[in-house]
Amino acid sequence: PNAQLYYGNSDLNVNKTIGGSIVVDDDKLAAWSVDGIWVVRDQLYRASIGLVQLPCADNWRHEQGELIADGAESKMTTQLPVWAARQKRATGPRSSEVEIDTILEDGEEQPVDSHVEENTVLEQIPVEEVIAQTEEKAFSENDKQEGKVVIIDLNSMALEVSELLNAMENVIEMQRDRRLKKLKGLPLIRRNWYMAALGAPMATYLVYRLLKGGHAAILARFAVEKVRSFFNEHLYEPVSAILLEFFSRRDRDTIIDHKARIDAIESLKKMIASWLEETYGDEFTEEEIHSRAQSMDMSLIEERKEANMKSLYEINSVVRMSFIEMQFIKKELLNALYAIDDMMVSNEINMNLAAVTPAVLLVYLVNKTFRFMFYALLKIRKSREETYSNFRHVLLDMDRLLLMRDNPPSAPPPLAWTENGDPMAVVTLEEKPRSPCVLNADDLGMLMLHIHECRTILWEDRRRFSLQTVRDVAEDLAELAGERGPVSVEQQLQIISRMCRTYPFLKVQGAIGE
Repeated sequence: PNAQLYYGNSDLNVNKTIGGSIVVDDDKLAAWSVDGIWVVRDQLYRASIGLVQLPCADNWRHEQGELIADGAESKMTTQLPVWAARQKRATGPRSSEVEIDTILEDGEEQPVDSHVEENTVLEQIPVEEVIAQTEEKAFSENDKQEGKVVIIDLNSMALEVSELLNAMENVIEMQRDRRLKKLKGLPLIRRNWYMAALGAPMATYLVYRLLKGGHAAILARFAVEKVRSFFNEHLYEPVSAILLEFFSRRDRDTIIDHKARIDAIESLKKMIASWLEETYGDEFTEEEIHSRAQSMDMSLIEERKEANMKSLYEINSVVRMSFIEMQFIKKELLNALYAIDDMMVSNEINMNLAAVTPAVLLVYLVNKTFRFMFYALLKIRKSREETYSNFRHVLLDMDRLLLMRDNPPSAPPPLAWTENGDPMAVVTLEEKPRSPCVLNADDLGMLMLHIHECRTILWEDRRRFSLQTVRDVAEDLAELAGERGPVSVEQQLQIISRMCRTYPFLKVQGAIGE
């Protein structure tokens, strides 16, 4: 016979209806509790393939025997757990009393009906049919005679439910591992076998050549020295100079000594003034002499030196004028160094930035190369751009699905033909205004798959998004799935449009390959 559950005797049907009520019948709920726990145990035993020992097996004395035996179909008997019992109505004068029914053990004989007449001719019936009729009659008698099911030990029942919940986690984890193992992707080396086939021999040969002649240590020292030099020249020193210029009061390093330049200029002025007083004291006034000395005019000294070079007797005057000219040349050199120093100070930031530029370019190239190796060749993870592109593609599929289901027009009537073979005029009826369009079961399932894919991207690559973006997108997806209330197709399209307007990563910025 078919499996008999206790709720069949309790006359209790449970379904989800709008405006329904909560069941408060304790008798029926007790029968349902027994059925529910038995079904959970049966499903857990099937799911674990007998590899997990279910807890509280002693509560169900025939669980491994009659209920589940060698993978056969489960057959529910009238056996109750130890924490439940069945009440039987007495047939005698003390009908008001209730006693706990006891289950006949296997092998006990059922009482034989003594009201069978002796002259009755028994028809020969197959044994299987007799057994079936007997069991069916027993079940019908149970329905008439047996009373309600009661919970006699609520603590044992609660303990069993708690233990089953813990065992359920282990069974689900085992099922997940067993089923998802077949869907697991290939290992990284097998996915990139061509790189391993080409790179492994080359790397082995290169390592062998480097280690054979001691070239590895030389190459390592050379590389470390070059890296240290490049780091000091193009990163450490320029960055330190920029920081000192902005955040330090220390004077900049200069090429010349500014005090020496000022002393040289003052000495030249004094030398010119002394020579003019001795040579042109009678011709020039003190104001003219002071003016020529302050302007460091060398014209008179050049003219007198040229004239005295013709006479040997003026050699002392020529030597003196030569010293004045040397002092003038010294002053000009110091002025030139001062101008160079001033130019370097003015362009110090520019020169430091120019020195840092090669390091920045090198870091940029290394970063691009590493990202290409990491994402494109090795395919270990997805880049930010690829993550955003995948999310946009899934959202585009949802938009296409909803757009095609947004109140589509009805199909046109078939074309009719006249006897002459000409098409008849088709009269189109005005369509009545439609109610808000919603997705059917198949389209809703496809939409839920797309929403699940978006949530998977959002969770696995959540470091690509800000915390506020993750919260907002999760809320929009919940509204799109109808988890915040019923939504029509038009409302779902508006939600997708709002998402595309709100989130910057959903806006395509001139990406041609996507």
